[in-house]
Amino acid sequence: MAGVPNRPTVTDRDRDYFRRLGEWERENRDSRLREHLALPIEKRIRESWTMSRQVAPHIRHAIDDGAERFYERARKLGLIRP
Repeated sequence: MAGVPNRPTVTDRDRDYFRRLGEWERENRDSRLREHLALPIEKRIRESWTMSRQVAPHIRHAIDDGAERFYERARKLGLIRP
């Protein structure tokens, strides 16, 4: 956008990288969801509870390791919406 100071330049390489990343994440999510929905409800609930307990302690660690910077760059480049 002309006249916007300090706006990062989005390259075709940036767009291609984030497009491929998005496709890969979507495929993974869809595959895991299909597997999860094929399970009996009791097992689905148990797996969800177990996963929630395992992931919770690592959320702060992931943000501290730069995940937030990664997604902030993608937002600034207009490649993902907030």
